[in-house]
Amino acid sequence: MLSCAAGLAFAAAAAAQCTAPTGTQALTTTFEGTTYLGSVHATFGSNLFFDLTCNTAITIHAMAIDLFDDGSVPSLPVLTGQTADVTVWAITAPGSSYLGQHAVGTGGATAYPPAPPGWTLMSEGTVTIGPSDTPSPVVLATPFAFAPGRYAMAINHRFVQASQANAGAPIHPLYTNPAVVPTPTVIGDQYVSLQLGSAQSQAWTGGIVTPRIANVRLDYTLGANVAYSTPYGVGCYDRKRSFYESWAASSTTAAANLDIDPIGSGGAQNGFDMLHLGNGYLVTANATPGLVVAPGSSPGAIQINAQEPIASGSATQPWDDAIAAPIRIPFPFAYPGSVTGTRQLSVSSNGIVYFATGASTFGFYDDYSGFVGNQPGIAAAWCDFEPADNNTFLGGQGDIWYDTDGSSYVAVTWSGCRMWNEPTNVSTVQVVLQVGGGVKVRYGATGVRFRDVPVLVGFTAGNGSPDPGSGPSPRRFPDLSLATAGGYVSGDGAAPARVRIAGRPQIGNPLTIATTDCDPSVTTNITLVSASSLPGIDLAVFGMPGCAAYVALPEIAAFASVVNAGATSWAALASIPPAFAGVDVFVQSMQLSTGVPQSYNPANLLVSDALCVHFDLN
Repeated sequence: MLSCAAGLAFAAAAAAQCTAPTGTQALTTTFEGTTYLGSVHATFGSNLFFDLTCNTAITIHAMAIDLFDDGSVPSLPVLTGQTADVTVWAITAPGSSYLGQHAVGTGGATAYPPAPPGWTLMSEGTVTIGPSDTPSPVVLATPFAFAPGRYAMAINHRFVQASQANAGAPIHPLYTNPAVVPTPTVIGDQYVSLQLGSAQSQAWTGGIVTPRIANVRLDYTLGANVAYSTPYGVGCYDRKRSFYESWAASSTTAAANLDIDPIGSGGAQNGFDMLHLGNGYLVTANATPGLVVAPGSSPGAIQINAQEPIASGSATQPWDDAIAAPIRIPFPFAYPGSVTGTRQLSVSSNGIVYFATGASTFGFYDDYSGFVGNQPGIAAAWCDFEPADNNTFLGGQGDIWYDTDGSSYVAVTWSGCRMWNEPTNVSTVQVVLQVGGGVKVRYGATGVRFRDVPVLVGFTAGNGSPDPGSGPSPRRFPDLSLATAGGYVSGDGAAPARVRIAGRPQIGNPLTIATTDCDPSVTTNITLVSASSLPGIDLAVFGMPGCAAYVALPEIAAFASVVNAGATSWAALASIPPAFAGVDVFVQSMQLSTGVPQSYNPANLLVSDALCVHFDLN
């Protein structure tokens, strides 16, 4: 275990320091894959509830919410750019929860403001209404603070303020349903976390739908002398299997095209080919125009949209946001991440073929977490097609065809399908799956035409596999038009180990250092604690190309342990002593492997990322 004497010695010698959290911190849940709350109360508006756990003292001074008042719903007025009222409520007794406290009434009030029994008005705010699935900023009249503890929270969404074109119109919050879009029900950082969550269209008086994740960003500041830990660097190796590129909805009234389809590329590219390498793909651009298979021309052709879908997200048009009944294919199709491959396909109306059942019915709409968290599959153009309902004839345009020669290929084609709410934007998209795991993605002569609907193209290993990227839309991981021109090799699924601590390194807390996500070939882990950090020294000279050292030697403490199921931990301190207050240490783990390919790591040694640990009082 670390000793107090050692802590004092390295405190004096430390040449590097952790970067302290300064200024505004932000806790963001999600602004992807959302559902809006309608039928709001005419006087009291609607509520989104959640429980907030503060691990240290914080002050919330601003926030952002997600609204569906940008014209996406034809029956609702366009409120973009206008301002509306928002109020923030809490049950201020530590340990509280909103569950059971949501329908407490309005304290007898018949007009605003209500006085829901047990709840405290923390602040009133003004929101500037922005586009859906993006943060609409809320300026709070009064910042409010919480001591460490758990608190029930409610955001009351109200009405457009006076002296505007739509004064008095209700605003409609967006939330995320984790049953539809795989989303953690606890989201947080080391200082604060949001858990549970429910939506209530009739504020304070109606029932709730649950669980629902509030789409929210909380902007907060920390108090003094805060303990924290911060990861830095990258372990070896990080080669994610999934890859994709997305295109944002057109910013003009004119339709746009993908730059990998015949129109968007000026005829230079028509999709791409994917050669199965076992653990990944070699993806190369295709310049030959036209489809590989004429839709409906094969002996085994099936008009998918002439049948009843197995699942649909629409109550009025069954083939809008629909999944077809599983189709058994004539050969096992191999794909990266699967040992046995698949013998069935699950075809979505929205331009994606899944390799297993149980996938979500909805379109892309910037839902990156849904793409990697859903079933594995190929997205030729994951968007929001509305093919014709050729089963009960309730609208739509275009067909979905399944073709096969019974032995060497299967093809799925979305032929002449229009975008939702865009009847003039018609697209033809095709995915061809071949014996041996090869894939061909092709587009028709008009390419993929879209205006109000974003589009994603790529491969997902699914089942919660790591997202290859992050950040705002659109994303390019990689830029497919550039990468496929020279041949893009997707990742083999290798992931680096991570070193973290349990909780925060606050004086009096235990210090447990865990190394997780170790490669299955790893048998032994050595955790190193140093007084100094390094900028990332290349370890190729030691037979570890692609690996880097982030802590300086000699170390002040080390611990060797056996790795079980990819993880190990070290109980370094039973209680962090007061003498450690203000001290920084740097941690990195090294793993001994018995199976790393000699071709790229002759030493059979791997390293994790690194962690800066700052001990302090709070």
